Amino acid sequence: MMKLGLLFIVSALLLSASRRPFCASKPADIETALLASQPKMVLANNQVYLGETILLKFITPHPQFLGVIGPDGRFFYVVFPESEDMGKLSPLVDSKIFTQLDQLKIATSYFKADPYTYGVLENQAVFTKTGAYIFMLGDDLLVDDSSAICRVKVMYKHRLRIPAQVVASN
Repeated sequence: MMKLGLLFIVSALLLSASRRPFCASKPADIETALLASQPKMVLANNQVYLGETILLKFITPHPQFLGVIGPDGRFFYVVFPESEDMGKLSPLVDSKIFTQLDQLKIATSYFKADPYTYGVLENQAVFTKTGAYIFMLGDDLLVDDSSAICRVKVMYKHRLRIPAQVVASN
């Protein structure tokens, strides 16, 4: 039943347009997002390639949970209370520490998170295919009200970036 609820939430988040003015996926929107009065998360770089690092910025204190949805709709818990870990599942950082962080760096080449899949008790690789990855920030990511969740989208290419000078010489 909980998985069905999560599927509904993921669908609602993917379908809802950017009605949340307190999140920003474009660097130009960072100042606007930081001035908003609700929980804040901004994306410093909205397109990354294999081996590059995603930089999420926050206004503190902020909500305690962070999740990500991959291009195939798979949900991963990134940040949650360490007291809730099971088996080899562990958060990138404990929620208590996370709420006070003003930024979080995520390396695409080796980043693993809790896949929130029944019976899976070990973190799994998140960035495995090209597409849009949606980061979600909230006090509860399993809510019916998608406006209670801040989200930003990063476009990921599962290949190395070709240097500009190589492209220009071709």
